[in-house]
Amino acid sequence: MEIRQLHYFLMLCNELHFTEAAYKLGISQPTLSQQIKVLEDELGVPLFDRLGKKTVKTEAGNLLEHYAIHIVQQLENAKNAIEDLTNLNTGQLRVAVLPSDLDYRLTALLIDFHKEFPNTKVQVIPSIYTLNNVLENEVDIGVGLAIRPDSRLNRIPFHTETYSLFVTKEHELAEKDIILPADLVNMPLVMYPKGFSGRDLIDTWCASQEIAIDTLMETGSATSLFQLVKAGIGATIQPSQLIDSFQSLGIRAIPIKDSPTRNLEMFYRNDKYLSQSAKAFLNRMETFFRVAVL
Repeated sequence: MEIRQLHYFLMLCNELHFTEAAYKLGISQPTLSQQIKVLEDELGVPLFDRLGKKTVKTEAGNLLEHYAIHIVQQLENAKNAIEDLTNLNTGQLRVAVLPSDLDYRLTALLIDFHKEFPNTKVQVIPSIYTLNNVLENEVDIGVGLAIRPDSRLNRIPFHTETYSLFVTKEHELAEKDIILPADLVNMPLVMYPKGFSGRDLIDTWCASQEIAIDTLMETGSATSLFQLVKAGIGATIQPSQLIDSFQSLGIRAIPIKDSPTRNLEMFYRNDKYLSQSAKAFLNRMETFFRVAVL
């Protein structure tokens, strides 16, 4: 049994379609079929059932998939550890971050990180599926709202923040010291679309306050939201700390009574080797947000 065959096998487990799996592997379909057949002959059991155009895993296939994932992951860990020994500032770091303000706010951190690790290729991937991205090993680190305890993950809480109402300085409520939840009813708002974690958090909070908000426009871009606020199209409910980034637009952040709060975490698979650059990124994230609130 070869590692290459396990890679082929796992890709087919993912796709359950020989043509698609072969395409993603960059090999021909006959080659993939032949390698799977070799694997099945060696184990003495079928790993897949071919039911017309459908491909499904057998019980043996499910069992092998479980162990193959760990074998391939451990080999990847070994390669990364050896690379760390020989090339401390090279390699790749993949980070899944909730889209919206988080990816926007990381720009300054990424600039500093690049100065320390100039040869590390960093991919910041905006995603509303950060947890799945980490569990599927599509990224090294996930950054987002606090998740439920999961024995497969290491979790690092690093920041808690409240929300404020952001309005133009000409807005009728701009001089208020605090906003009551009832003040938000029937107020034209520009917000992230439903399905974004930040929006879902606000909707859950509104339900707890027995109010409903009225969204006039929705966009997944933090920059666009604040430009819409500047243009007087509507107000927005966002993490209070964002005022530091958008104050130059002539916008004011007004605290909300009994404000919603969000707890931010970094998380990664506990069976995954973390490179020196990945560990440095985790440390810098904690420091970056701690300094930002001082």
